[in-house]
Amino acid sequence: MSELAPPNKTPPKQTGVSGTFQTPPKTQKHTELPPGELEPPEVRDKRRQRLLKCLGDNIWHNYPFDKFVKSLGVKEQYRQFMKDWPDLFLDIARGSPVVKSKKVTGITKAKDEYVDIFRDSEDVLKGLKSEALLVRYLRELIFGMKAAVGVANGRILAGRTPIPDWRLITTDHQSEVIRGTPHKPDIAFYHKYKTQDIDAVHAILEAKIDVCPDEAPEDTRGQLADYGHLLNDKQATRTFAPVFYLHGHILTLHAYYRDKLYIVELGQLCFNTDSWAPEIAGLIQECLMQFWFLLTLKSDIFGHFCDVSKKYSSFIFSQNDNVESKGKGNSKIEVLYSVSMDDEDVMDGEDVIDVMDDEDGTALFCFEKTIARYSYMIGCHVHLLSGTYKNHAAVLKLSWTPVNRLPEGAAYAILNKRPVEGIPKIFSSGLLISNLNGYRLEFVLMEYCGQPMAEYLKVKTDDQKDELVPGFVKQLTLCLAQANVTGVLHRDISAGNVCVKNGKVYVIDWGCAKVIGWGTAEDAARDTGPTQPSHIDVAEQWGFNATTVGQVEVAKDPFTGTPPFMGIPMLSSSPIRGILDDLESILYVVMDAVRPAGTNRDDVQGFKFLDYPSLAITRWGLIQEDAVLLEEFGVKNINPRLKELICVMRRFLFEPENKVMNHRLWWDKKFVRRANWDAAPEFMHPKAVELLREDNGQLTRPAEDEINAGPFKKLAL
Repeated sequence: MSELAPPNKTPPKQTGVSGTFQTPPKTQKHTELPPGELEPPEVRDKRRQRLLKCLGDNIWHNYPFDKFVKSLGVKEQYRQFMKDWPDLFLDIARGSPVVKSKKVTGITKAKDEYVDIFRDSEDVLKGLKSEALLVRYLRELIFGMKAAVGVANGRILAGRTPIPDWRLITTDHQSEVIRGTPHKPDIAFYHKYKTQDIDAVHAILEAKIDVCPDEAPEDTRGQLADYGHLLNDKQATRTFAPVFYLHGHILTLHAYYRDKLYIVELGQLCFNTDSWAPEIAGLIQECLMQFWFLLTLKSDIFGHFCDVSKKYSSFIFSQNDNVESKGKGNSKIEVLYSVSMDDEDVMDGEDVIDVMDDEDGTALFCFEKTIARYSYMIGCHVHLLSGTYKNHAAVLKLSWTPVNRLPEGAAYAILNKRPVEGIPKIFSSGLLISNLNGYRLEFVLMEYCGQPMAEYLKVKTDDQKDELVPGFVKQLTLCLAQANVTGVLHRDISAGNVCVKNGKVYVIDWGCAKVIGWGTAEDAARDTGPTQPSHIDVAEQWGFNATTVGQVEVAKDPFTGTPPFMGIPMLSSSPIRGILDDLESILYVVMDAVRPAGTNRDDVQGFKFLDYPSLAITRWGLIQEDAVLLEEFGVKNINPRLKELICVMRRFLFEPENKVMNHRLWWDKKFVRRANWDAAPEFMHPKAVELLREDNGQLTRPAEDEINAGPFKKLAL
């Protein structure tokens, strides 16, 4: 795969949730619709309004076509195409119809020879009105272009490069949804998969006839954004989502990237005047050439990071050394390509065995299904895929994140410098794209870590919970304490990120983690030996500046986490964050997991989320007494042993001197919390107490507090 040069090197403007995926709102829960089922208009309209709001001003209008193809790495290929075939589609262009005043009519005044697709397809087009007529003309136009290419390639002259063939299926969806979605675009371009569903869609085209074609109305812009988000959200291999928009006689490409929307004008596809002119026909021909060129590019160039022309069932990751690793850890991983289901030479041959048994860093992941997605119109984007690796249940995480944020794979590399219990085993990790418009694409291939703790406990009896939960809490505290000493703070302890497999607790999703005190003397002290990489070496291997990333992550401290499980200071946007805030999140995870069956989280006062400040103040009121805490978090009827565990954790977190913290906990952003270490041995792992008590659970962070008032803080707003 050729490396993509970013169309815009300006750092992306952050909107909405600041480009983070730490706090996905309820509207991000995806429900699959059966084929043919349409959603209520109010649901659709609300989603489109949200997408437009998220998109905001992150739009580059009239982005030059030459600059766009350069960003794809095919500028010279395009120039050669135009040079070799100067007359391609010219006859079709001369016979293009007229689109004006909400009408489509055949051309009546064309000079010389021309191909009148409108006239030649009269039987097919008869009886259609306005937009339906324009959409049907487009389908006939593509058929005519394919025929012209076939003729041209059949009599190719010496020295010319063949015209790339059309490899897509063009389908009209004006009256039928794309399978598995509620969407009905005018045209979808499909790869030749056995099943035409959303996974097979390569690009989408929407056509509108408007009396004022200069700017699309808001409802149309929301519709186009909806299609762009659909492709980026449903297809894990996306680098951008291409949506073509024919607005009257003008054709544009809307390319939805992680940083913004690029609107590339291809030009006139039809005449807009009854006065035929050869120069207008030339403009139409250029538009047809550009349209054909883009849609015949290979998928790993146009819209994907790997070849998806055939339906993939596996990913092969091949490791290339291009970093001075000096024998210290993994090198950068750059190459990803898909393996086709139908490619028997690969899937059934010795190649797969060689890959699976290879020890040079190459890894084969056999894909089964998508298990989760976290996506925004602009900003971070995550796909979690389940499957197998060397006969082990595995999860592949593909993440688009800003280049000034900490890669999750780098966090795991640092965690693995010392023994940290309860983190996933990492089979392979690295970068697929190092910088595309200010975002990187990384992958982490890891072991499957079981069910969320709450789901695991659902089928357990009360007595079993009494036996299991205290041990789970000890494992959790040990994991976070060891990570803290290694120099990594998780920052997103939540119900979905605490899992259980075979009786062992795992803390997963370190994608919101930060490195504590990056580049300081304390960092150097955490290195355990000359054979292990320092934190800075890890940054070099992953291709980012440790100081910049460290500063940005500190600036993100007050805004990172999942709201129902965030600590009181974090809900109050405190810039001071440490291990005690993660331990407070454990308390909420435990209470959520042991709630009696039949109770919903949203019905429990302690978990009701209206906004961050309100929840912070509410929780401060609930921590004043054990009985109030148990009542308002819905756990007053659990067994006495678990009640005592929760009460001990409350005393540890909120009664540092056997007295409940006052309102400064949620009001004073400079308040540094302390803990009641006399209560710690009653619920924490002994080793965790030993590791954390020395610095009272709050590692010294030289110079980091000042950063919160510095220039990087605005990145978090």
